[in-house]
Amino acid sequence: MAKGIQKWSEPVIERLFKEGQGSGEGPDYVPWVGVHDMASMGRTHRAWSPVYGRTIHLQSDVEWRTFLLLEFSRKFPELYEGYPLERKLTLEIAAALGIKHPYYPGTHVPTVMTVDFLGVDKRGGDLRIAAFDCKRSEDMDAKNADHIIAKLQITRAYFAGMNVPHHLVLHSQLHMQLVKNIEWIRGGIAKTGEDEAYVGYISEKSNQMFYELANSSYNGTLVEYCQKFDERHGLRSGDASRAARMLLWDRRLKCDLRNSDVAKLPLQSFLVEADSASQRAVGQ
Repeated sequence: MAKGIQKWSEPVIERLFKEGQGSGEGPDYVPWVGVHDMASMGRTHRAWSPVYGRTIHLQSDVEWRTFLLLEFSRKFPELYEGYPLERKLTLEIAAALGIKHPYYPGTHVPTVMTVDFLGVDKRGGDLRIAAFDCKRSEDMDAKNADHIIAKLQITRAYFAGMNVPHHLVLHSQLHMQLVKNIEWIRGGIAKTGEDEAYVGYISEKSNQMFYELANSSYNGTLVEYCQKFDERHGLRSGDASRAARMLLWDRRLKCDLRNSDVAKLPLQSFLVEADSASQRAVGQ
């Protein structure tokens, strides 16, 4: 049950919709429930996204890891977490499938079902939409698995009727080294309101590193190169690491992120995106 809502009721649901929860586009979107509203079996996360221009509310670790992959992939310029499904339709689908529709605990109020992520891509004049639900593998074998599977069946049928693919993401299927590397890269991006040495400091050092790497013959690891970059340019310890991670975030520096710890890869494992049409390996 929601922490901020002692008991769900139709007036409560009506009020939340009127307040704009579960609506809005792009950076103006507000999820149906935020991390302060809903209890979760896992840890909750709130994270500012420079890609989506707002704070993302995530209800579990598997949602957080899936979000990292979706955000970094840039496949969906719009991403909506905790997206509400039309209750009239989910009730009709449940009845047609002979499945009991979920209700808020301790009430006779049908739940406003949500999908964990709805990705939207309007580029090129075409509309591409995909839905994602995230679960821990053991949840599918738990005593309440039938309840979870029933909700997934309703959700899948809901999106099938709209010709929208619905994907079930299990945490056991996630490439954890890829997730860890993306999380490390993401930790280096400049944050709004950050106390930098001066405005644009990290971005400036990132550009400086980019041009240096394009002509570098260094054959040590990335972390060793960053340490020397800090020393060579009189930077604070760790500033070069931030700059390198910004380059990786912006795809100006590339490598296979499924490798083990990216920071410990030889510099020659990376490609410099010299311009929109060409790449070159560092040191070549």
